[in-house]
Amino acid sequence: MVFNAIAVWLLIASVPLWICRWFLFSRLTARERLMFKRLVAQRHESAFMFAARMAGYLIVLAFCVFVVVFGLRYLKNGNLGITTYSDMIRSRFYSGIDPLDHMIDSYHYDQMLPVAVLTTILFLTVSFTLATAALRDISLIRRMQKKVRKVTSRA
Repeated sequence: MVFNAIAVWLLIASVPLWICRWFLFSRLTARERLMFKRLVAQRHESAFMFAARMAGYLIVLAFCVFVVVFGLRYLKNGNLGITTYSDMIRSRFYSGIDPLDHMIDSYHYDQMLPVAVLTTILFLTVSFTLATAALRDISLIRRMQKKVRKVTSRA
């Protein structure tokens, strides 16, 4: 539930960040755009690889937690007891829009617990990657513009 809320807020925050990024990028000259593209390609990891690496770490972490929790449950009760997400977690994240809430129920809350955790991990990974990629690009554009101004003012 908390991770779903964090993912939604990151997704909402990524919209103005990408607007700001596109605005800053559109104000660059052709030479600065080429410099920016080269800097991103040479010095920074691609957003897709970052997201894949982050999703991998989160999936391994979730697997380890599942092994511990369900292992202890097996030792105590003698069964694994893997149920749906809605049976384990009572609180839900609703938008207030009925068709959207029904879709969230069927695609997330009514799924088996491991599947619901994987969808949460993927949603969190995508929203975090969108927000951090925009922040990285905004920071890089501003630092590049400062250095270009410093070099042009010397000349």
